[in-house]
Amino acid sequence: MGLKPEDNVPEIQMVTFCVEKENYAVSVSEVKEIILPIGTFPVPGMQDPVKGVINLRGEIVPVLDIHSVLGVPKIVKEESSKKKRFIILDSEDGGFGFEVDRVMEVVKFREDRIQPSPEIGKVNTNNDVLLGFIQSKGEIIIVIDPVKLLEHCMNIGELGKSHSF
Repeated sequence: MGLKPEDNVPEIQMVTFCVEKENYAVSVSEVKEIILPIGTFPVPGMQDPVKGVINLRGEIVPVLDIHSVLGVPKIVKEESSKKKRFIILDSEDGGFGFEVDRVMEVVKFREDRIQPSPEIGKVNTNNDVLLGFIQSKGEIIIVIDPVKLLEHCMNIGELGKSHSF
């Protein structure tokens, strides 16, 4: 038996999560940790979508309001608050995080299953935070690019670098 061309396609591990009713994913290699939500401190002068910062074991980590970045309205449901998590990502400019409604699972996908974001009219894709889409189990999973997410949300020079106490 010889190798088929599709056998050489690399696989990528993704953490899948929900924001309201939508399914999203980020590469496991970008995730530093997943934690229970902790108190967020607002930063004077910092605008949306920066929710504030958290003190994560002596490291100041900016937390983004992922709902506003993705254009998903936030619906407050008391029963779902127990499933909320902060996904802390690592980037060259320091860590940052965002709150999700629920972390689902870690899954492997072949890289060629990620379909690019469709071009719609003259939409400016410079601030696009999406890598593409994956169809899995009859659902669509939106794959987020953490680097583009951070660039879109904040001035890296102001708050992108983490500091220690």
